[in-house]
Amino acid sequence: MTLSVATCFGALLWLLWLLRRDRVSLGLPVAYMILLLLIHVPGATAHIVGDGYLGDPEPTRIGIRFTAIGAISFVVGVIVARLVVPGTTMVRPRDNRPFFIFCIGGGWFFNYGLGFLARIPSLGAAIVYGGAVWMLGVMLGLRAAIFRGDAKWLAIWFGALAVYPVLSLLLGGFLSYGTAATVISCCILTISTRSPFRAVIGLALALVLGFNLFLSYFQNRTEIRGTVWGGAAIEQRVDATFDMFRDFEFFDPSNPLHLIAIDQRLNQNYFAGLAAIRISEGSVDYLHGRSVWEGLMSLVPRALWPSKPVFGGSPEIVADMTGLVLSPTSSFGVGNVMEFQINFGVPGLVIGFVALGLLIGLLDRKAAVAENEGNLPATFLYFLPAVALIQPGGSMVEMLGGAAAALVAAFGWKWLWVHWGARKFAQRQPQANYGSRRFGRGSYRL
Repeated sequence: MTLSVATCFGALLWLLWLLRRDRVSLGLPVAYMILLLLIHVPGATAHIVGDGYLGDPEPTRIGIRFTAIGAISFVVGVIVARLVVPGTTMVRPRDNRPFFIFCIGGGWFFNYGLGFLARIPSLGAAIVYGGAVWMLGVMLGLRAAIFRGDAKWLAIWFGALAVYPVLSLLLGGFLSYGTAATVISCCILTISTRSPFRAVIGLALALVLGFNLFLSYFQNRTEIRGTVWGGAAIEQRVDATFDMFRDFEFFDPSNPLHLIAIDQRLNQNYFAGLAAIRISEGSVDYLHGRSVWEGLMSLVPRALWPSKPVFGGSPEIVADMTGLVLSPTSSFGVGNVMEFQINFGVPGLVIGFVALGLLIGLLDRKAAVAENEGNLPATFLYFLPAVALIQPGGSMVEMLGGAAAALVAAFGWKWLWVHWGARKFAQRQPQANYGSRRFGRGSYRL
C-alpha cells in the first residue's frame, strides 16, 4: 500500500509541475486530483499505520492500487488535453472586480434564492449546477487580490469563500460540500503562485489542516446534524458547529477513534477492492458498460423524458457489487475508481481516467484562455461543466447529467452578463489594465 500511496502523491506533484509550466489553467485538474486522493489516500494510510487494527486490509490494498493507476491515467489525459488545445501568452491577472461580484452574487442567488426550485426536473439541476458560478468569482478575485497585495479585498474574497461552507454546515449539517467548493476555489493559487516551493508547501499545509478539521468534524457531526436536522435555533447550530473547533486535535495514529473515523469516511478503496474481489470470485460480474450507458442516458433532460429510468446517487450499485447491507441514512457514492473498474476491469479504469483527465483538462485550459483574453462570457461555458465533472466520489449519471445541466446554466449566465451585467454592472467601475506582460515564471509574486 505504501508504494500505491506514494504513487498517488507523485501523480499530484506531476500534475502541478505540468500545469505550472505555462500556467494556462484555473487549477481545476488539481482540484479534481486533490478531492480524488482525499477519499482514498487517508483510508490507505490508516491501514498502513494501524496495521491489524482495522480488520482485513486486502480490499483497501486493492482499492488504493486502482486509485494509483487512475491518478496516473488522469494526468496522462490532462497532458493530451494540453497538446490538443494551444496555449496563450498569459497576462497579469486583471482585477475585474465587477465581474467577480456578478459571479458571486449570481451564484448565491441561485443557491439560496432559488433553492426551492431544486426539485423541479431539469430546471432544478440547472439551478444547482449553475449556482457554482460563485466559485469562479472567488477564485479570480483571490488571485487578483494576492497579485496586487490588496489585503482588504483579499479578506473580502476569503469571507465570500467562507459563506458556502459555513451555510452548508449550519443549514445542512454537511462538511463535504463546503470542502469541495473550497478546494475548487483555491486551487488556482497553486498554479499562479510564483514559487513552486510555496505552492507545494501551501498545498501541504492546507491538506494537513483540512484533514485534521475533518477528524474534529467527525467527532462532533452527530451533535451538529442533530441540531440542524432537528430544526434547532441558529444559535444552537452555531454553538454545535463551534464545538468542532473547540475540540480540534491533530491526527494521532495511535488513537483508535481517529483510525476508525478515517476508515469509515475516507476509505473509498474498501468498496472498490471488495467489488474487485467478488468479481474475481465469480460472485458478481462486470457491468460491461451498463453504468456508462446510464450516464449517457442522463444527458437527456428529464423534462423531455419524464420516465427516464436513471437517477443521481449510486447506493444500489455499491450494495450489489460489494454485497454489503448499507445504511439508508448514509450516502455511499460508487466513486470514479470503483465505477470504471467494475465496468471493464483495469482497462476500463485506465481508459476512463484518461478520458476524464482529457475532458477536465480541455475545459480548464479553454476557460483559462478565455479569461486571459478577456472573453468572460465564454469562460462560463467551460468553467461550469468542468466543475460539474469534479465529483470523484460520484457516479457517471451525476457527472454527465450535472455537466449537461451546468452547460445549460452557463449559456444563461453568458446571456445575462452580455445583455445586463456588462452594461449595468461592470461599467460602474473601469477595468484595471495591467498590460500584456507575461505572467509565466517569475512575473509576479505571491
